[in-house]
Amino acid sequence: MKTNLLRQCLLVCCVIVAQLVSSRVWAQTASMSLDQLKAVKAIKIGNLEKDTYFKSGDFILDRYEERPAYVFNYSDGIPRKIYLYKVFTAADTKELGLLAIYENGKTKETKPFVIPGASADRKAWDAYIDDLKYVGEKEAGLMSALGFVLSREMALLMGGGGAKEEGGDKKKEEYNFCFPADAIVTLTDRQTKAIAEIKAGDEVLAYDAKNRLLVPARVQEVTIHAKPNLAIAGVWMTPVQDLSASNSAALTKPVLLEATANHPIQTATGAKKLGDLRNGDVLYRFDGATRSVSAWKVSAVQNTVRTVDQVYNLTTDKGSYLINDVVVLDK
Repeated sequence: MKTNLLRQCLLVCCVIVAQLVSSRVWAQTASMSLDQLKAVKAIKIGNLEKDTYFKSGDFILDRYEERPAYVFNYSDGIPRKIYLYKVFTAADTKELGLLAIYENGKTKETKPFVIPGASADRKAWDAYIDDLKYVGEKEAGLMSALGFVLSREMALLMGGGGAKEEGGDKKKEEYNFCFPADAIVTLTDRQTKAIAEIKAGDEVLAYDAKNRLLVPARVQEVTIHAKPNLAIAGVWMTPVQDLSASNSAALTKPVLLEATANHPIQTATGAKKLGDLRNGDVLYRFDGATRSVSAWKVSAVQNTVRTVDQVYNLTTDKGSYLINDVVVLDK
């Protein structure tokens, strides 16, 4: 009897705190539908520790306030974790709510809970409450862990921290991973088009980093973001082999790659944001003469090359494509 009463109290606590958090964090956001809640709940996250930001279908998931997982160590010796992600619409980066992932440290089983925003459809809230009752109550420790996390986030918001801190609008703009309209995309037949001319279904060149080969890719989606004075950063590159060329050899003219500072680029050490690149970083660029990819080294970084009012991004079935013949990644 006492156990059932405790569970009911935890259920009520989770619902009330979730509604309070949503009313403070997502008061001006898009309304989450029941179908959207189900779609977010079905998203599979490959690595909860490393996958702190990614796009999945119509949604963007971003680790809440860049925080690591909450870890709980109970007397039964089983560690529990709660991972929190903000949920955005991929089309216009509007916030929809939160995704909380519970992980049992012994079984490694995970359970997702989608917490709708304040303006969400009533059916979405009903689905969240059902999950708390019929899923949360069956897993020992889950309800208390989730209740603590939501309560702590509410306390931080009440104290002036959290998602409404200064710079929140700036953070939201960081989800626009894009290129200017005149960025050149390389097609599978080695012809080129401006990214503004690319359509879903077009075939472009992509890069298989594992096998270090160029491969054909199909464009699944073209995303367009419009906003006045979007800053475009740039990196200048020169071929790595130029560094070892003789003094009599003519050096290759540096090539400029432009994008928003946060767009991911394929480097020799993995994906990096363009704005995080530094002199000496090695990128990969298509060489038309050899029809292969060669190594290019960053020689200069410029925070703002120009500003534009509209930017574009591609989603391909291979996860990459070429801009100005340089390998870039989907986001």
